[in-house]
Amino acid sequence: MKKILVPGVFGTGKTTLINMVEKRLKTLNKNVKTISEVARECPFKLNHEQNAFSTSWLIMRQMENELKYANENFDFIIYDRGLPDIIAHTRIVLKNDNNDLLFYKKLEDLGKVSLENFDYIFLSKRSDKYVIQEDEIRVDDIGYQKSLEDIHVEYLKSTGKYFIPLDEDNESRLTQILEIIFEI
Repeated sequence: MKKILVPGVFGTGKTTLINMVEKRLKTLNKNVKTISEVARECPFKLNHEQNAFSTSWLIMRQMENELKYANENFDFIIYDRGLPDIIAHTRIVLKNDNNDLLFYKKLEDLGKVSLENFDYIFLSKRSDKYVIQEDEIRVDDIGYQKSLEDIHVEYLKSTGKYFIPLDEDNESRLTQILEIIFEI
């Protein structure tokens, strides 16, 4: 079983891309499970209003999803977002007091452990091609989106875990992913 993580900021076409990958893999007779982003289920405030409660809930739910399917018999499990996303959102709202910094350091460490469980990490980067469709989770704030992406990239680089920044267009991204996972 191969585990694929697609982290990235909101409004970058991740979910659309993941649906395309899942559909293509299924046409190749692969047994695929897609795990939706946990933020859509969160009962607490997110984005600019995220706090320790919402972050803790997101972490626990994400880890539950990662552990829940660990021993299942799929060819591929694709995760729409993961701990790098939670880490970026947490970093942006933290106060620089000792408690928040200690919490964040532990979250970074947990994120590194989590990333070791993925065979592929494909970073969906922001593009002006994608219009942010504001909803209960996404906010129409390009500055916020860019800041989150900077944190994503910085964090992923700091882990030493290999990740692949994806092309801008979803068709190109699909080809890029398939070529990598099938070593074409």
